[in-house]
Parts: sequence; structure tokens; C-alpha cells
Amino acid sequence: MTRRRYRVFTAAGCALVALIAGLIVPAPLAPDGPLLDVLIWARAAVGTRPAPEPHPVAVVAVDERSLESPELTPYPRALFAPVWARLVEALARADARAVGFDMLFGYTANRFVADYDRPFLEALSAHRGRVVLARSSRSLPAMPFLAAIDADEHSLGLVELVADADGVHRHARSVHHADPADAPSFAAALLARAGRRAMPATVLFAPREAVEAIPTYALVDVLRCADSAPAALAAAFGGRIVLVGSTLPDEDRKLSSARFLRPAREGAALAPCGLRRLGSSHPGSALVPGVHLHAVAIDAVERNRLTRTVPGGLVAILAALAAGTAALIAVTWSPWRTIGLVVVAAAALFIAATALLRIDVWLPLALPLAGLVVSPAVAYVVRYLVEERTRRRIERAFGRYLSPHVVEQLSAGSTALQLGGERRDVSVMFADLSGFTALSTKVSAEVLTQTTNEYLSYIVDSVDATGGYVDKFIGDAVMAIWGAPGPDEEHAIHAVRAALDAVNRIHEARMAAEARGAVGFSVKIGINSGPAVVGNVGTERRYNYTAIGETVNIASRLESAPGVYGCGVIVAESTEALARDAFVFRELDQVRVKGRTEPLTIFEPLAERDDADRDIVARRQQYEAALADYRAMRFAAAAVAWRALRQLPGEPENGPATIMALRARDLGHRPPDPTWDAVWTLMK
Repeated sequence: MTRRRYRVFTAAGCALVALIAGLIVPAPLAPDGPLLDVLIWARAAVGTRPAPEPHPVAVVAVDERSLESPELTPYPRALFAPVWARLVEALARADARAVGFDMLFGYTANRFVADYDRPFLEALSAHRGRVVLARSSRSLPAMPFLAAIDADEHSLGLVELVADADGVHRHARSVHHADPADAPSFAAALLARAGRRAMPATVLFAPREAVEAIPTYALVDVLRCADSAPAALAAAFGGRIVLVGSTLPDEDRKLSSARFLRPAREGAALAPCGLRRLGSSHPGSALVPGVHLHAVAIDAVERNRLTRTVPGGLVAILAALAAGTAALIAVTWSPWRTIGLVVVAAAALFIAATALLRIDVWLPLALPLAGLVVSPAVAYVVRYLVEERTRRRIERAFGRYLSPHVVEQLSAGSTALQLGGERRDVSVMFADLSGFTALSTKVSAEVLTQTTNEYLSYIVDSVDATGGYVDKFIGDAVMAIWGAPGPDEEHAIHAVRAALDAVNRIHEARMAAEARGAVGFSVKIGINSGPAVVGNVGTERRYNYTAIGETVNIASRLESAPGVYGCGVIVAESTEALARDAFVFRELDQVRVKGRTEPLTIFEPLAERDDADRDIVARRQQYEAALADYRAMRFAAAAVAWRALRQLPGEPENGPATIMALRARDLGHRPPDPTWDAVWTLMK
């Protein structure tokens, strides 16, 4: 899968899941309730449209001031029938369209005092065409009250309100389905009694101002004004639906969707009798009187301010767009930019939802916001898995060209992708396959390439096994480094160990090839240790991690030395000094290499020190004794000692002893100039 395709698939997958989720569980969801409450607050915070007409509903409040007034103090609330009679008559004279009592008249005081409730019952009977009494799903008003209002289908209303799962009231329903008779709700019955439009099945509580901003008047003020200022009552209640209910702090209080709005303020006096609009009944509490929730539902229906909910299918489509876009951003951009854009997108959704609520349309935000938040997380998981897979594939691919250390640096970040280097102590090896030209004349190009790669792999395996870094292939030669890119305190030891292992592997492969009648390669290896500049060299468009400096140059010159001395591995004196505790070396000679005037002492590693036997030690001692005669210009003695060395076990037939014996013999026949310094000049 290409990177572009996986991004598209991820975004499309998140969008599809969000769409299916929205269709299976359509909005609104549980979190949409609290979000609606915040939207209602936001709409009020940015300002609302002025009311085109006065409220068509009003509330008469049974508040603490009324209960403590001289007029009402003599009456226990159970014996308020005379009070209610006066109130019904006053509201009827004020031409209220309907009067609803949000209180249960579950028993009659006639049981205690004969005809005590008679005035109220007569008022109910006289005005039964405009009165609605409260009932619950379990109880009805007492029989005298039912008889007085003639108990038709609109004379009773269920006052119970059903809260959402979080305990907040956000809806009023026209029918209470918990009742066997599917009785109308209190608000629906009042609207019907007033002859107004029918209440929808559900009314969403989304008021533009505090719930108690509904015109509310104290019961005692209404009673006082009934005789002294009937015009004031007509102005306050004429043509309106009036609800009577308690606003006491500890009685029938609800938590509503308008809980974050500012409390209502008290108004100025409307008449000398003291009639005035009340403010919040309990400003310090988010709870509001239940009677006001019924009033809000009626007010919304009467003023045609019913809040419509965006269909669940459209919300699901919006959630799919949000999830798909957020996922695409997440798989394309960095986490911080994604977080910023998600926050901006969430804010844009919230602003759009607030604007829609201003025109009485509710956009449930839970599903789109969930898509914005969850899909980037899912996308980052997919991105991690895909890019981790890609990273591993790149590491495997570039691991064939670069050191694993370099690949790790590249995959970890861009800090390694900078030109420049650092000085570090390293060991550098140059290994060259011998016999390439001879083999190229006997086999096809394909076989030659296959055979060369096979033998080069022996060298590379030995380098990798000791923690080295294959810097480059130069035709049939290999350059390797120890001590860079990764640090290696024993770089010289590891370089020598790799060289001996490579020589043994190639020797075994060549013997096997010759046994089959084929031709194989041998190898020449030169090693030098010392300071070098390691790092990225090249141009801004193309780098190569390598080592440069005199240490590298000397190692490259020593690569040809094994061919001169008839051995597999030759190391410089710097390498021998660092690795002598781990290997047995013998000093071969002093040489002068191209680009360096000072002579260089070269050594041949014979074996690991732990594996060295007496024959190896004897070979080293006899060779170095012959070398001392050679440097003292005792050429005949040196030649004899070197020829004798060829008889010791393990000494190769055409190895360093043979080469040096021939050189000593020639110098014995043609003695050098007295200024001879015993230094051999390598041609390369």
C-alpha cells in the first residue's frame, strides 16, 4: 500500500465507521444533553433576538412572602380553598384564557368542616371552561373537585416531567405514556383548554432567557390587586394562560437545560397595589420551580419558538465528514498541528451549532465531536503501524547499503542527515579479492558476478559479526570501519578478528571450489588504526558516511602488502599495539608507502592469543630472529633462518619466510649501499 493510498483508506474508514455509528445509534446521544445546555448559554452570551411579542403565559407564585403575609398566614395550605376561590374569580375577571393549578388537590377540607371548599368548588364550576387541575400518573384530584370541573378530557393534566439520564429536564411531552389512558400533559391540557394550537409530541427546553423570566407574580400581590386595581390584573393576565404553582426553595424544583443562564431580575411595580414581576426565586441555585418548566413549554408553543432537532441522518453525515477530515489531517500532519486543527474544527462546529440555535435549530454535537477526537487517535495508530512497517522495510533495504547504526540514525530523525564529521579513533580495513582477472576469462559475466558476491559476503559477514561498518564496495574490494558510526573501544581487536575470520572463510570456500574443479578467490587484507574524521561527506543532495584521513590512506596502501609478502593479513604498528593483548603478531618488515615518508612497521597476525600453541610462538621467534640478521646486513644467516622456518608446522610454503629468504639471498649476492635502511618501498 502506498503512503497516499493508506491515508485515503484510513480517512475513508473513519468516516464510514462514524456514519454507520450515527445511523445505528442516531443523535441525540447522552452527551448531547450537557452540550445543549452549553449551547443555550453561548447563544445567550452572544445576544438573542428581541421578543417580537409579550409572553403569552404567566405564573402566579406561591412564594414565601405570600405565605408569610397577613392575608394568608391564618390559612394552612391544606385549607387554602377560600384563597383559590378568590384567585380564580380574579383571573377570570382579568380575562385569563386558561388557569392551571400545578398542585394536587388530593383531598377536600369538607371532611373536616362542612362546605369549607364550597367557594372554590363554585368558582371551579363557574369557570370550568378555562380551568385545568393537576393530576399524577397514580392519583386524581378528590371527587368534589372532579365533579366541579366536570372532568372532561382537557380538565386534567399530568404534571410529572421526565428528566434525562443525567437528571436534567430538557423535554416536555404532550402525552404521558406511563399513564394507562395516555393522559395529556399539564401544558398540553392548558393549551387545549385555551383553544390554542396543539402541543407537539415533544417540546425541547431551549429558552433564550432564564426559565423564571416568564412573567411571575406573587399570590398575595394578585389578591391585593383583585379589588383595588383590576386593570393591572387585566394587563398582567388578560388573554394569557396562567399557571399557579409553588416557587418555594425546597418544593418541586427541577434542574433544567437553562441552568447556566443568568437568574431573572425583579421588575418594577405595575400598580400602586404592589403588583410586580418577580425575579429568580432562588438566585443561588440552578434549580427552578417545576411550574415554570410547564410555562416554558407553553410559551414556546404559543410563540412558535419550537426548537427543531437536526435529523439523525444529517448528524451522522456531518460526523462522517468530521471523522474523515480529522483522520486525513492526522495521517498527513504532525500531532501538534493536528491537535490545533481539531480544536479549531471543534470550535467551528460549536459556533455553527450556536448560530443554528439562534434560529431554533439544535445540532447535536456529540457524534461529530467524537469523530473529530477519536478518528485522529485511530489514524495515528494506523499511521504508526504503517510507518513503522515502512521504517522497518527501509531499514532492511538500506541495511544492504549502509551500516545498521546509520540506518537507525536516519530512521530516528533528520539530525543524522547533515554534512560534517568528528575526529574519532578507528580501525580501517581494506580487503581485496585476488584472482578476479583470471576468473573473468573463464566464466560468464553472470557467474563471475555471482561468485564475486558470494566471496564478498564472507568478508561482510565477518565485519558484521564483529560490529564493523562496511563503508563501501570498490569493485572486488571492501572498505570497512570499526569504531564508527557506533563507538567501539576494542575496534582494533575486532578488526583483526574479522580479518582472520574472513581469510579462513574464503580459504575454505576456495578449497571447496577447487575440489569441484572450479576456480575461487583468495583475499588480501590491510588494516590500520588511528584518528580519522568520520561523518557525512558529499553534497547537500547526496551523502556518504565514511572516514577520511591519513589512517584511511595508510590502510588502503597496506591492502596490497599481503600480495608482496605472501600472507593474508597485514596490520600497521598502530593496530598491533592496540590488539597485541588479544593476538599473537610477528613483525614482518618495515615498509615505505606512497604518500608517507616515515617508514611503517608492519605485522602479521598469526592467531588469537588464547589459541596460540608452541609452534606459533616458535614461528614468530624464528622469523623475528631472521629479521634481526637481515637488518644487520647478515643476509646469508637471515636467508638460512627463513628457509629453515618453512619447515615448521603451519608456515605456508610461499609465505613471508619464503619471500624474505629470496630477498636476503639477492641482497647477499648484490650487497646494498652502506646507507641502506632495511625499509622496503611498496609500489602502491
